[in-house]
Amino acid sequence: MRCIRILLLTVCLASASQTAGAQTVAPGSSAKQDWHVTVYPVLAWIPLSIGIDVDIPPIEAGGSGGSGEILDSRLDGAFFAGVAASNGIWRIEGYGLWASFGGNRPDRPFLDVDLDLIYGSAKLGRRIAPDLYATAGVRRLALDYGITLGDLPRLSRKPGVWDPIVGIGWHRVRPKGEWHATFDGGGFGAGADVDLGASLSADWKPIPHFGLTAGYNFVYLKISDSVANRDLTLKLTAHGPTIGVGLYF
Repeated sequence: MRCIRILLLTVCLASASQTAGAQTVAPGSSAKQDWHVTVYPVLAWIPLSIGIDVDIPPIEAGGSGGSGEILDSRLDGAFFAGVAASNGIWRIEGYGLWASFGGNRPDRPFLDVDLDLIYGSAKLGRRIAPDLYATAGVRRLALDYGITLGDLPRLSRKPGVWDPIVGIGWHRVRPKGEWHATFDGGGFGAGADVDLGASLSADWKPIPHFGLTAGYNFVYLKISDSVANRDLTLKLTAHGPTIGVGLYF
C-alpha cells in the first residue's frame, strides 16, 4: 500500500512539473513579440565624397544656359538622429538628417553652389524571412540652395517635396550587438525625380540600454525645380562613415 502511495505521489509531482514548465514557456514565447525600441539621439555623418551636378537649360533658343559639376566640394556640417521599434514581425523606423554642402569650379564656366538639405523618413517594415524586412514609407526633402553658373544671375530657392519610398532591410539583433543593412528608393517623379538611400551599420552594447554605433551611409538625389522662369536639375551624391551612440529599451 505504501508503494502505491509513493507511486501516486511521484506521478502527481511529475504532472505538476510539466504544467509549470508549460506555463513558463508560454510567457517566453509571447515575450518574443514584445516591442524593443532603439533611439539614436546623436549621429555624425562624415561624407568622404560629395558630388553636385547642375543643369540649367536656356529659357529659349539662343538664350543662355549651362551645366557643370563642382570640382572643389566642402561639407559645412551633417548630423542626424533616429528611432526604431520592432516586435520581430513588424518594424517601424524614423530618421532625420541635416546637412550643409557647397563647392565651386573656377572656370568652364564658373560654378558656385550652396546647399542645405533637411531629409527625414518614416518607414514601416514587415518581416518576410529571418532578419529580412520589406519596407515602405515616405521621405521629406527640404532644400535651401543658391547657385551661380557663369554669367547667369544667381538662382536661389527653398523647395520641399514628399517622396514615396520602398525598400528592403536586414536587421540582426543580439543581446550584445546588432547589425543593420538597408536600401530604399523612391521619388518616381512624385517629388524628387530619383531618391536613393543605403546604409550599413553595427551596434556594440557593452552595458544594458547603452551602446555605440558605426556604419556607412549613401545618398543620391536628382531633383528638378523651376526658379526665375528657368527649369533647373540638381543632382547630389554623398557617401561616408557614420558614428554615434544608441539607447536600447
